[in-house]
Amino acid sequence: MIRKVKFPLKYKFVVVITLLLLLTMGFYLSYALNIFKEDKAADVYSITLTNSISVAERTKLLMNEDLNLLDGLKESESGQTLIKKMESIIAGHEEILGIECLVGNQNYVSSKNEKKLEQFTNSEQIGELTEEKGALKLIKQLPFGSTRLEMSLIKNFPSHFSVIRSIDQNLKCAIHISYEKLMPLMNETLNYGTYLLTNTGKVFFKLNNINLNSNLQNIATDPTISNIQQGVKRFDNDGVAIIRAFSKVPALGLIAITEIPEKKAFLASQLLIQKSLYFGILILSIAVIAGILFTKRMTKNVQTLFEATTLLSEGHFDVNPVAVGNDEIGALTDSFVEMKNKIIKFMEEMKEKARLESELQVAHLVQHSFFPKHAVIREKFSFDGLYLPASECSGDWWGYFEQGVITTIIVCDATGHGVPAALITAAAHSCISTLKIESEQNYISPKSVLDKLNKVICYMNTDILMTAFVLEINEVKKTITYSNASHMTPFLVHKVDGEYTKEGVNPLQENNGARMGQSMDSTYEETKIDVDLGDRIVMFSDGLTEMAIDGKAWGQRNFLKSIFKGCKFEATGLIESIMSDFNEFKKDTTLQDDITLVCVTFNNKKIVIENIDQFKGMIDLTKDSLVITKLSNEENIRDLLSQSKVNHLIGYNTIDLNRETKLVQILESKPEFNLDDYINETYKKQTWKLISNKRIPEVVEDMGEQFTNEFSGAIHLDVLRLVSEELLSNSFYHSGGVGVQYARGEEIVLTPDKGVEYMFAVNDEYVVVSVKGPSGFSSREKVISSIQRGYAEKTPLAGENGAGLGLYMIYENCNQFWVINGRLNSGQIICVFEKFNRYKQAKERITSFHFLAKEISI
Repeated sequence: MIRKVKFPLKYKFVVVITLLLLLTMGFYLSYALNIFKEDKAADVYSITLTNSISVAERTKLLMNEDLNLLDGLKESESGQTLIKKMESIIAGHEEILGIECLVGNQNYVSSKNEKKLEQFTNSEQIGELTEEKGALKLIKQLPFGSTRLEMSLIKNFPSHFSVIRSIDQNLKCAIHISYEKLMPLMNETLNYGTYLLTNTGKVFFKLNNINLNSNLQNIATDPTISNIQQGVKRFDNDGVAIIRAFSKVPALGLIAITEIPEKKAFLASQLLIQKSLYFGILILSIAVIAGILFTKRMTKNVQTLFEATTLLSEGHFDVNPVAVGNDEIGALTDSFVEMKNKIIKFMEEMKEKARLESELQVAHLVQHSFFPKHAVIREKFSFDGLYLPASECSGDWWGYFEQGVITTIIVCDATGHGVPAALITAAAHSCISTLKIESEQNYISPKSVLDKLNKVICYMNTDILMTAFVLEINEVKKTITYSNASHMTPFLVHKVDGEYTKEGVNPLQENNGARMGQSMDSTYEETKIDVDLGDRIVMFSDGLTEMAIDGKAWGQRNFLKSIFKGCKFEATGLIESIMSDFNEFKKDTTLQDDITLVCVTFNNKKIVIENIDQFKGMIDLTKDSLVITKLSNEENIRDLLSQSKVNHLIGYNTIDLNRETKLVQILESKPEFNLDDYINETYKKQTWKLISNKRIPEVVEDMGEQFTNEFSGAIHLDVLRLVSEELLSNSFYHSGGVGVQYARGEEIVLTPDKGVEYMFAVNDEYVVVSVKGPSGFSSREKVISSIQRGYAEKTPLAGENGAGLGLYMIYENCNQFWVINGRLNSGQIICVFEKFNRYKQAKERITSFHFLAKEISI
């Protein structure tokens, strides 16, 4: 399904261009303006400080003039001389309003500067400069060598300040000066607000018309001002940022301060930002308009191509879009048209390929039907086979036919693999099928099989040849007869001192004839030898030993090692063991040739039930009979076990028939059942003891975490959890013994000496789940009838807490089902899962049933 276009490409282009310009301009403006602002800030701070220093220096110079005038009063010979000097100073400096001096205890007061005073006030309001109204008291209190500054000391005088100075030990004077003297400082401040403060924070002189609403005392006492001579600092006055520079005049106790509002100082920056924003909007508008015009033309071709692809996706292959221009979109449109034409051609080819693949699949299914489906189990021997095609169809084939007590097995390998080789195997299968019919009337020997196969292949008149090996097994005489047509030499392996080693290997290599199809005149011979119980015969094709990884073949040596390791198993288990090692070598590498592997194992006599009619004819089955069955699980429960007293029923396709058979014999021979007889040292295991059924989920979860890496593809953790939970639940519900019922969901708490024991064990071949309860399970008949009811109902049984369904689920999901009835003391159920390499084998495995009625050892 084609998604709906919600945001067209042309809008995306416009948005991208706009965002790109915004980000670029924003970054540029931020970077450039930040540099400008920092540079401007440096200038503002520098200029403010320079003004402050200039005001301080000029103030110092102006004040020093007055101090020098006072120092000129020294060494006056008499009071008259002192008065004359004082009058002379007033006459020569119009900004001086009056002078007072104290010589010893004699006070001298100059006349007032009447001319200057009249400029500021009416003559009748001018204050008097007398001992009582002047600075005499302050002069007397002034320490020797000190200078003091006072503001508005004389009442009714115009704005003035007074400098009081101790000139020498006998002379102290005060000079009263109009603030007009400081007016030249105005030229130093320009647009900055400048004023002089005393050390106590009082305004000594305000140079510009500025608003001094702030707490000036805090400024004078600020540590950053009081501890250093000069500097600049940013202040916050009621939310208004002020930049202040200060410079001290220590001798006079004054602080020159120059300030300017930060907003005013950076007014140029704000104007630049504003103008830049307007300019950016203009550039952005031009870019958006240009982007719209550009993308409209470009996306028109994209739109045409989009509509064409939409039509193509709907199956309209006659669409031919045309794009204007020589850009990439135009080239893409041409590429689309070419791609469309190739798709049309490819679809035609795919139709033909699909037809061929369908026919190959049918051929594969047909060829698959040529092979035996299951292992063959006889009283004294069993055999099984495996074939793996390197492609859809195989050039290998194996099969068998029976002539009374004689079983003839044929293994073939045509040259190459694939369909041509598969046609030769079809001919071989047809020939053997014909011989099978003929064998009902006449005995067919191994060499006769090869003679007839050779003629059939020669008549096909093809370049493809075939090798073959024919093995005849006489169950009564315990002999084998074989004939070979250049096939890979099979191995007959005997036990030597109870072990399978290279000393026991007997290659079946006598009388090796020519390949079939090579000559119509080819003849074949046969060889007969005896076999014993425990012998194994392994027949194979060259695809097994010649499989190579990085130029190194698996080889005959590794093959024999794998055979020796697997000889302890029956035929199916031997094949599984060999293929496990082979797959470990091969890993994920593709097969290079077809593989066929057929194994024969000779063992003790067995009771094998092929079908239900055969079972009905048996009248000598007892509880001690060991039966091998080919029936389904349901047939085994419903027909065989429920209609007989058999305690041990083994599925014919068990991974190791010999081991399971011997295990039954060992366990039955002992007076008590001990799990250690089943679980040996090769197992990794863990045991849990439960006294409450509420711990079941916790224990099952713990099992999964501990053993999660131990399972194969055919054994799923969910199945193991299901079986474990069902076994544990059933054990708790039956823990009260006969007549005691517990409701599902109810917590059941047992005494520590009667807890439920749960064990989980795993090795390279098996996974084992065991649950032992404090009371014995029901009789064999009740166990079987419960499982049978599960098959019949597939639902819980009303009124009996679902009896039967749990056992049915457990029986269906495991490969071996062991019930040990410890009568009144204890009971145990063991479920065994065989580690198959392939899920299909696990699915087809017939579940073995074993019932032991004996006490369970602690």
